[in-house]
Amino acid sequence: MAFSLASCFRLPLLTISLLCTTLHAEPVADAVPAQRVEVRGAGELQARRDALEARIVVGRDELLRQGDSNLADALRRVPGITVSTTGGRGAEIRMSGLGGGYTQVLLNGEPVPPGFSLESLSPELIERVEVSRSPGVDQSAQAIAGSVNIVLRRTLRAAQRDIKLGGARALERPTASVDGTIADRDGAWAWGLGVGLVTEDQAWPMRLALRATDGDGRWVQAYTTDKREFDRSDSLNLTPRLSYAPNEHDSLSTDHLLRVRRSTGGALDRRTPQVGDPPIFGRNDLYLVADVVQWRGRVGWNRQFADAAKLEAKLGATYARRASEAEFDGWNVAGTPIRDAQVHSVAVDQGASAAGKYRRALGEAHTLTLGWDGEYGQRNEDRIQREQPLPGGLPVENLDEVYQADVTRVALFAQDEWALDAQWNASLGLRWEGLRSVSEGNVFEGVTRQTSVFSPVLRAVWKLPETKDQLRIGLARTYKAPTPRELMPRRFVANENSPTTPDLQGNPDLRPELAWGLDLAYERYLGPAGMASLSAYAKRVQDVILDELILQDVGATTHWVQRRSNQGVARIWGVEFETRLDLRKRWAEAPPVELRANLGWNQSRVDAVPGPDNRLARQTPFALNLGADWRPGTGPWVAGGNFNLQGGGPVRLSPNRWGGTPTKRLLDLYVQYKAGDTDQWRLALNNLLHQDEVTPARVDADGLSYAQSELLRTGVAVRLSWEHRL
Repeated sequence: MAFSLASCFRLPLLTISLLCTTLHAEPVADAVPAQRVEVRGAGELQARRDALEARIVVGRDELLRQGDSNLADALRRVPGITVSTTGGRGAEIRMSGLGGGYTQVLLNGEPVPPGFSLESLSPELIERVEVSRSPGVDQSAQAIAGSVNIVLRRTLRAAQRDIKLGGARALERPTASVDGTIADRDGAWAWGLGVGLVTEDQAWPMRLALRATDGDGRWVQAYTTDKREFDRSDSLNLTPRLSYAPNEHDSLSTDHLLRVRRSTGGALDRRTPQVGDPPIFGRNDLYLVADVVQWRGRVGWNRQFADAAKLEAKLGATYARRASEAEFDGWNVAGTPIRDAQVHSVAVDQGASAAGKYRRALGEAHTLTLGWDGEYGQRNEDRIQREQPLPGGLPVENLDEVYQADVTRVALFAQDEWALDAQWNASLGLRWEGLRSVSEGNVFEGVTRQTSVFSPVLRAVWKLPETKDQLRIGLARTYKAPTPRELMPRRFVANENSPTTPDLQGNPDLRPELAWGLDLAYERYLGPAGMASLSAYAKRVQDVILDELILQDVGATTHWVQRRSNQGVARIWGVEFETRLDLRKRWAEAPPVELRANLGWNQSRVDAVPGPDNRLARQTPFALNLGADWRPGTGPWVAGGNFNLQGGGPVRLSPNRWGGTPTKRLLDLYVQYKAGDTDQWRLALNNLLHQDEVTPARVDADGLSYAQSELLRTGVAVRLSWEHRL
C-alpha cells in the first residue's frame, strides 16, 4: 500500500484539534479524587509551571508505563525528544531533530561518560528525565539543540523491597531481564541498591544494493549485499547509594553506577555481482568478542545556612575499559580466501570532576548564584592488527597503534534571578567555559587545541494576569567542540575503499561551532487536569562542522578519505506543541482516560551546501506522538498505547553527496493487571506495524554516480513482565 503523508497526518491532527478544544472547558468541582500516580503527575506540572527554566520533567511512573526494557525505547515518547537508530541499533537522543553532538546528554547533571549507551540503562534505574531547550549557567554550554538530564534513583524516604522479571521476543530472538530494588532508612542514614541483569540475543537482517552509473545513466557496476549483524550479550548494572543527614542543615550523599557487559557478535556479508567489476570481497565474516566495565561515582555535600543560603559541592570519578578481540575473514567472488586478520584492542577512559554552587537571596527580589565546575578525562587506546599472508590474497597490513587523548574542562558561572513583580520573573547569567585537548599517538604528530567560550543566558517568564497562562523567553549562547577523535589525524582504513565506503581521518584544524539561540513558549495550565504548550525556536550556528570527501595520496596509491571541516553558517528553526489532558478531571461523567500528544516540526539550512534538502546533521524534520491510557479509579486493569511517527526524507550532505532517513511509524500497546497490593503483570506489544526501514545514499565522484540503499527488516516485540513488592 502506498504511503501518503497526508493520510498519515489526518487522524493525528484531528486528535490534536480535539484536545485543544477541550482546553477552554471549565473544570468540574466534583472530579474523581486523584490516585497516587496522578498526584505525582500533577506535582510535576506544578513544578514545571513554577520553574524559571523552560524544562520538561518526565517522572518514573511515566517512563515505566509501557514496560520498556531499555531507556532508549521509553525516551521515544518524551516531548521534545526523538530517538534515532543506525541500522536498528546505536540509539541517539535528539532535540530539534539534531544528533551528532548537538544534543547534550547528562547523567545526574554531568556529561555522560565515554562509551555510554542508552540501551545499557533500564528505566527501573531512573528517577526522572529533564529536557531543557537551552542550558542553564550551571550546566555545560555544549548544548546547541538542548540538553537531556537522566537522573538515577536516589535514596527513598521509606523502606522498599521489590523485584521485576521480564521476558521479550523479537525476530525470533529472546531477551530476559531481572530488576530489583532494596532501600531503607534508619534515623539519619538512608541507603539503597538497584540491581539489573539482562541477557539479550539480537539480530539485524539487512539487504544493501549498490549501483554505479556514468553520465549517460548506463550501469557501470552493480551488486547486492545480504548482511546479517548479530549480538549476544549479558550485562549487570548496580546502582548503590547512601546518604547521611546528621542535622537539618547538612547532608552527605554518594551514588554510583557500575556496569559489566560481555558481548559476542559480528556481521556476515554475502555479495552478488550483477554488472561490471565484482567487489573485492564476495563474502566476509566478522566475529567480535568485547568485555566492557564502566563505573561512575559521586560524593556530594549540601549545606543549608541560617540565612537560607545554600552551598552544594560534589566530587566525581569515572572509569571505563573496553577490551575486544575481532577476527575478519574475507573471500573473493570465486571463493578464494584473500584476507585473514585478527585485531586486539584495549581502550581505557578515566577521569575526575569537581563542582560547587552557592545560592543566596539578596533582599526580597533577587537571588544570586555563583559556581564553578571542572573535569579532566583521559583516553588510552592500543590496537594491534595481525594478518596472515594468503596465496593470491590482498597485501598484508600489520599494525601496532597507540593513542592517548587528554581533555580538561573548567567553567565559572554567575546568575542573578529576580522577581520584577507578581507577573514577571527573570534571570541573567554568564558562564565562561574553557577546553583544552591533547591528542598523541605513534602514527601521527601530537595535536593540542585550546578554546574558551563566554555564554550569556537570559530567561524570563510573564504570568498573564487572572489566568494560569504564561509566556517564556530564553536567549543563550551555546557551542559544540570537536571531539578528540575528530581532531586526531589518524586514518581508519576501510576494507574496500570507494566513494561510498571511504577511509575516515581526523582534522587537527577544526574549530568549535558557536551558536546563538532564541526560544519562545506559551503555556496554559489546567491544574491537575493537564496543560498545553506551544513553543518556537531559532538558532544561528557559526563554523558548522560538516563531512568532506577528498581523494588523497596514501603511499603509492590514492584513497577516498572522509574528514570533518568547518564550512560556514547554518540556521535552525522549528515549532513544538505539547498537550496532556485527563478527561475524568475535566468532566466527572467522562471515561477515566488520559490523553497526551506532542508534535515537533524542525528545519535547518546549511549555507555551504546547495539546496534543496540541505538540512543539518540528517535532521529529523518532524516527530509526532499520540498516546492514551485507560486508568479506572478501581479495578485491577490498566491499558494504553502510543503511536510514534518520525519524519524522514532526502538530505543533501555536500555538493556531491546525498543521504536520506526513513520515515518511521511505531505503534505500541500495553495492558497491566494488578493482582493485590504486591503483584502486577504487564504485557507490552511494541512495533506492531513492523515497518521495514529503507535508507538511501548517493555520491557523485570520479565521473560516476554511486547510489546505495539499505533495507533493514524489523519485527514485533512481545514483552511480559511480573513485578513483586515485598
